[in-house]
Amino acid sequence: MHSSLDRPHPECQEIVDALRLCHAENPWLKFGGACNDIKAALNQCFAKENLHRRKVNLEKARKFNKAYDEDKEERRKGAAL
Repeated sequence: MHSSLDRPHPECQEIVDALRLCHAENPWLKFGGACNDIKAALNQCFAKENLHRRKVNLEKARKFNKAYDEDKEERRKGAAL
C-alpha cells in the first residue's frame, strides 16, 4: 500500500501520473499485475521521499532541542543569581 496520491509529491509526480494512467487504461488487468512495474518504481520513489523528510525533520528537531537546552540553561543561571 502506498501513501495517498492526492497530496503533492513533487519528486514522484511523473510516476504517480503514469500509475493513474495505467489504472485508467487497464481497469481489470491492473488486478492481474499490469501496473506492477510502475507501482514498484513509485514505492521506491516514496521511500526516497520519506528518507529525505525524516532527515529534514531530524535536523529540525535537533535545532529545536539545542535552542531549548540553551534557553533552559540561561533560565537556570538567571535563577541562581
